[in-house]
Amino acid sequence: MSTSDRFLAAALAFDREGSPSQAELARGIAGDATAVAVVDRAEEARRQPVLVLAVCRWLGAPLGPWSALRPWLLARSDDVVAELARRLTQTNDVRRCAPLSVALARVPGPVALLEVGASAGLCLGVDRYGYRSGDRTWGDPSSTVQVRIDVATAVVGGTRPRPELPTGPLPEVTWRAGIDLDPVDVRDRDQVAWLETLLPPERGDRLALSRRAVALARTAPPRLVTADAVDGLAALAAEAPSDATLVVVSTGTLVYLPGRRRQAFVDEVGRLGARWISYERRDLLTDVVAEVPPGVSADDSFAALALDGRVLGVGDAHGTRLHLTA
Repeated sequence: MSTSDRFLAAALAFDREGSPSQAELARGIAGDATAVAVVDRAEEARRQPVLVLAVCRWLGAPLGPWSALRPWLLARSDDVVAELARRLTQTNDVRRCAPLSVALARVPGPVALLEVGASAGLCLGVDRYGYRSGDRTWGDPSSTVQVRIDVATAVVGGTRPRPELPTGPLPEVTWRAGIDLDPVDVRDRDQVAWLETLLPPERGDRLALSRRAVALARTAPPRLVTADAVDGLAALAAEAPSDATLVVVSTGTLVYLPGRRRQAFVDEVGRLGARWISYERRDLLTDVVAEVPPGVSADDSFAALALDGRVLGVGDAHGTRLHLTA
């Protein structure tokens, strides 16, 4: 996919998630050969639209239409390319904890939780949050972090019993740690500011949710290790207490690994004998086969929620809508 096509696809995604200003800027870059040439000066992995636009805001780009950003981008192109080389996308979306909680509720506790691609470790607090779908609630009802999700149940491939949502608190998490290539320390204001810069500027609801989760994480900062998702997994897993069930979590992380490394990760989780909760793009993993329920749109079946490779349902990219199938 060309850089122009990547930004056009991102514009559609921004529109769907209620970020029209980001959509306009993405379309502006996509349709401007000079702007595309600036982005193409960065290494391929750093040309992600979310990252490019966040770097521009971080460096002080004017908020406004593409006509305002374009001259700034061309004038500051060297600075933008240099900053892109130093940055990684750190979309630590707390909303993904909702589908994660549905799978975690099926694991007997106590649990030792290990997340790959943990960023600031906000999803490691999954058991410390409360959740609501319609009139159903679970998790911690007194938590300052409350996450909403629209859950529907759908039976596919036969007459299996309709799946149920969790009730009550989640299994006790007695140990939690995360791996990331560039972890974010919730106690560092500059690092947290970068995390916030990656959020769409008009989505105040997402910013407020992130800030509540950061505040809660600061009361007991998670252990985060700078390491590769494959090479660092066994060493960190060895620190988990033996009297807890080790649960490895990946949410929107494995797409950043080449195909062979993805399989190496899956193989390593199996070698460790760990449980595995994944919320990854539906067509990403050959061993995780998700059937889309009738009538469910492509947006609402973007990701597959699975426990130990067995699909529990499909949902949108951010974890705000889930169709349970098992």
